[in-house]
Amino acid sequence: MKTKNLSKRYFIFFLSFLLLLCGCVRTKESSEEGQGLKITFFDVGKGDAILIETENTSMLIDAGYEDTSEVILDYLSQKDKEPLDYLVITHFDKDHVGGADRILEEAGAEHIFQPDYEGDGGQYQEYREVLEASGQQPELVTDTRYLSFDGVECLIYPPQKPEYKEEDNDFSLVISMTYGEQRFLFAGDCEKERLEELLVQEEFDLKHDLLKVPHHGRKEKNSEEFLEAVSPKIAVITCSQEEPGDEKVRRILHQTGAQTYLTSEGTITCLCDGENSMRIVQN
Repeated sequence: MKTKNLSKRYFIFFLSFLLLLCGCVRTKESSEEGQGLKITFFDVGKGDAILIETENTSMLIDAGYEDTSEVILDYLSQKDKEPLDYLVITHFDKDHVGGADRILEEAGAEHIFQPDYEGDGGQYQEYREVLEASGQQPELVTDTRYLSFDGVECLIYPPQKPEYKEEDNDFSLVISMTYGEQRFLFAGDCEKERLEELLVQEEFDLKHDLLKVPHHGRKEKNSEEFLEAVSPKIAVITCSQEEPGDEKVRRILHQTGAQTYLTSEGTITCLCDGENSMRIVQN
């Protein structure tokens, strides 16, 4: 009788061990398969070109300069050569719209979003000419726009005033993106007036896990208040070696506990699983 009970105990122990082992294997597999969102901050000097990728969808936020468009096109050519699903031009400075004409000509985009104002630079005119030649009409974002794809919830927040002192920069579209438990904020070239709008708006919670720092790390009077409100774990400054952003901004980010990365040191890739894992690779 004792032998029978002992054998039963061994069997229960062995079965429990197998269940635990299987559970560990499943956890390992899920962590390896969990990188569902990829964000690439291209090294294009003091300019913005940020590619969002999921399994089925691609979104490019800004297009850098005309002479850095090849960096983006080279990367896209290694993919499936499908057009971008979304192209968002935050505003019309040459370091944001400069490469848009070539990217539209060579890669294409199904949907284009831009702010509702007229640019006056040569790069903006070239972008407009390509749009006119193709007959493609961008969507002018005048009200908050919502997109949803592959588990990503994306909000495009437009400028709230018809005029700003800093006409181009403060017209920047701002993108807030949520993927699972992780949140990402892309703040264009927002300066003081636009940052004030973000601080008081009620469209979305300003706290985010990752921040694309406004205006290449330039300090404004309300930068500290804004950065503390966002309180990012990771901050990315799109900058050049000659202009690496304001040291005071980097100091504030350090004080808030953010890990800060500069695109002047190489293209930055962020891999996210939507839960607790956010891995940064720079090269």
